[in-house]
Amino acid sequence: MSKRITTRWYIGAWVLAVLVGIATGLMARGAPAGSPPPGVTIASLVLVACGIVMFVMWIGALVRLAQQHAWGWFIGVLVLQLIFLGIVGMAAYAIAGPEDTAEVVIRPTTT
Repeated sequence: MSKRITTRWYIGAWVLAVLVGIATGLMARGAPAGSPPPGVTIASLVLVACGIVMFVMWIGALVRLAQQHAWGWFIGVLVLQLIFLGIVGMAAYAIAGPEDTAEVVIRPTTT
């Protein structure tokens, strides 16, 4: 996956998760004790989907960094995610991380 795809999807899923988390808190705050309102259940499913998207994009970014042999960035993104600062690592990678490089193979012509 490219840097652009992984960082945009990761950051987008993170922002959506924060917004849905706030909405879930507001819905649950006014709910009576017992079973949660239906909106909380739906919001919880959205949060799970956001978590899955963030995980897949994080793995994609790590694979891409390993392919580029950008080990400093690899360790930085990995460690920040493991200490629950993944958004910081992915934002830094989006802004200043190594650019995608594509290997081009040119087939020689035969005469």
